[in-house]
Amino acid sequence: MPATHDIMVYFNTNLTVINATIALYIMMNAIAPLFLAPLSERVGRRWVYIICMAIYTVCTIVCGISKGIGLFFAFRLLQGIFGSVGQAVGGGTVSDIFEPHERGRAMGIYMLGTILGPAIAPVIGGYLDQYLGWRWIFYVCTILGGAITIAALFFLKETLYRPGQKEVAPIGIKERLERLKFNPFASLQMLALPEVGLSCLPVSIAFGWFYYFVTILPATFGEIYGFSSGSIGLCYLAGGVGNVVGAIVAGFSSDKLYQRSIANNGGIVIKEFRLRTIYFSVFFYLAGSLMYGWFLQYRIFWFATLVGYALTTFGLMSAITTVNTYIVEAHLKKAASVVSSNNFARNTCAMIFSLCAVSIRGSLGDGWSYTFMGLMTTVSFLICIPLVQKYGPRWRELANA
Repeated sequence: MPATHDIMVYFNTNLTVINATIALYIMMNAIAPLFLAPLSERVGRRWVYIICMAIYTVCTIVCGISKGIGLFFAFRLLQGIFGSVGQAVGGGTVSDIFEPHERGRAMGIYMLGTILGPAIAPVIGGYLDQYLGWRWIFYVCTILGGAITIAALFFLKETLYRPGQKEVAPIGIKERLERLKFNPFASLQMLALPEVGLSCLPVSIAFGWFYYFVTILPATFGEIYGFSSGSIGLCYLAGGVGNVVGAIVAGFSSDKLYQRSIANNGGIVIKEFRLRTIYFSVFFYLAGSLMYGWFLQYRIFWFATLVGYALTTFGLMSAITTVNTYIVEAHLKKAASVVSSNNFARNTCAMIFSLCAVSIRGSLGDGWSYTFMGLMTTVSFLICIPLVQKYGPRWRELANA
C-alpha cells in the first residue's frame, strides 16, 4: 500500500487505477476459494497447496518485471487467484488436525496468517519501496513463494484422512479424474444456510471497513502527519498488534467459554455457545473506530490515533476467529467450503470498500466515515448474532434432515 504512489507514477496512471489492481486482487481472493476449497475436499489438501503456490510464485515475478499496466493488471489477477490457497484450504486443514476443544486456539493462530499480511507487509513494503524501489516488493514475495513451494513439496503431508484411515492410499488415474468433478458453487451455497449467512454478514461488513482503513491510511497519514512511505508502513504495525492479540485472546477465551458452557449445560454440546464472546469484540471494534476517526479529524497526536486502529483490529480479529470456529464446527464435513464461503463474503466487501475508499472519505470526512463504519458494523452484529444463537440449532437440524 505505501508504494501505490510510486507504482502510479511509473505506469503514468492515477490512484483509482492502482486501487483497482488492489481491488482486483481482493476480488480473486474472494472467488478462487470457491473452486479451490471443494477441490481440496475431493483430491486432498497437499497438491492444491503446492500447485497453487508454484503458479503464484511465477505470477509474482512477472508483476515485478512488468513494463506496462496491462501486463501488471493481468498477473495481479492471477496472483490473487493462486495466492488465495491459504485462505481457501487452511480452515479445512485446521479441522483435519485439531479436536473441538483445541479448535478455537488453532483457528486463531491460523487466522493470524490471513490477517497479519495487511498489517506487516506494508511495513516491509514501505522500506523496500523507499530504498530499493517498488519492484523489490514483488521480488521478495517471489523468493518467499518459491521457498514455501519447495518446503511444501518436501515436508507437507496430506491431512485429509477418512475416519480410521492410517494413511492416504495411492489412487489410480481414473479415480483422480473422477475426483476432479466437483461443484465450485457448493461453497457459495453454504451462505444460503441461515446460520452461516447471518454469522458471516456482520464479519464481512467489519472486514470491508477494515480494508477502507488499509486503503486510505497512506493518504491520511501522509496528508495529516506528513509521514514518508517507510513511516506509513510502520503505522500498519498497530493493526498487526491488534490482530495478534485479538486472535490469541479470542481463540483461548472461545475454547474456555465453550467448555464451561457445555459443563453448565449438563454435557450437552450446542455449537452456538462459541458465539458468546463476540459481543466483547464488537465493543472494541466500535470504540476503536470512533477513536481513530475523530482523532484523525482533529489532528490528535498520531500515536493516540494508532491506538484506536489497534483496538479496531483487535475487535475485528477476535470476531473473525470466533465466527470461523463456529461455522467450521457447525459444518465439520465441509470445513474448507464453509470457510471459503465466509472468505468470499469478506473479500467481496473488502473489494467494494477499497474501491469506494477515496469517495467515502471525500464525502464524509474522517470523523463521520469511521463513525458510520463503527455503527453500521455494531448494528449488524447485534441483529444477526442473537438470531443465530437462538435459532441456529434448529436451522442446523433442518439442514441435516
